Amino acid sequence: MVNILIMDFFMGNSRLILAINGILMIILGCVFWAFPNFFTLAMFPNIEKNNEALNVAIALRKNMGAGCIFIGTLIFWCQNSPKFVAQRLLYCSGFGFFLLVAVSLEIRISEQVQVPIFILVFFVAMGLSSLYVVSRRFQR
Repeated sequence: MVNILIMDFFMGNSRLILAINGILMIILGCVFWAFPNFFTLAMFPNIEKNNEALNVAIALRKNMGAGCIFIGTLIFWCQNSPKFVAQRLLYCSGFGFFLLVAVSLEIRISEQVQVPIFILVFFVAMGLSSLYVVSRRFQR
């Protein structure tokens, strides 16, 4: 009974899911920014010998981190919007998360980059939760 109430609280509240998605994107951005070497070597394991390419890849990871922080703050700050605006933003962010998954899968399957499975699972979970909540008929 308590689990149903908790799930109803989380999954019926588009503003709460916006806040959670925003916080998670900010955390992801900070992790990209703080550990660009780790992500670069995880995605491009053979790049370590080419110092110039490694430096470019590290700079791109930092830019990815800044982009994630930007998107996260935007999503987080919009949680206090009117309900219909929050729902539209949540729908749009769900679509965006699945777009990130599609691109990540494409570059992983084509063996251009070894995208960590964690990142794929992370964006799928965020996309599913966003689209599930926005599809609920009654929301807070």
